[in-house]
Amino acid sequence: MSHRKLISGVAALSLVLGGGGVAIAAKGSAAPSKVTIKQSQKLKMKPNRYFLDGLRWDKDVYKVRSGGTLHIVDTVVTEGPHTVSIVKKSQLPRTVGQVNNCRVCATIGIALGFDPNNEQAPPKFQYVENGVGSATPPNVDRPGDTGLTGPGKKGESIDMKVTAKKGSTLYFLCAIHPQMQAKIIVG
Repeated sequence: MSHRKLISGVAALSLVLGGGGVAIAAKGSAAPSKVTIKQSQKLKMKPNRYFLDGLRWDKDVYKVRSGGTLHIVDTVVTEGPHTVSIVKKSQLPRTVGQVNNCRVCATIGIALGFDPNNEQAPPKFQYVENGVGSATPPNVDRPGDTGLTGPGKKGESIDMKVTAKKGSTLYFLCAIHPQMQAKIIVG
């Protein structure tokens, strides 16, 4: 094969693969305008050995368009309400000790108006924006922004608008169950 034909073949192959790659990347990068966040749970026990509670979000990563909506649905009734609380990556608990003594969770609980002396008392607020309790959903764009699902009724939901800039990554946890952690990629 001549050098010229080899170069022409490689160039043609590059155009075909490059064009397909661009189309695939463009198609795969479009973030939806609404994403649903649900809980999942799998329990496992061995008497006198361990009790494994697999309470978690249904995904590790969610993609949503800037200006889009987070739709949080309470699907695990036995574990009560849940929060979607935006936190700094460095605030995510990484050990059992950090989960059991979650400082950012305590701050969020105070902002929601939970009574530390009465775990059964409802919070004063359902949302937090910029560290302040509120009755209206926050614009989700910074640490502290939080939404609290209802008292653990199956199918209960809340919606929050994502106003973070395109290209942002938002980390979140449930301030009630801090092992429940995920992230949001804003597209």
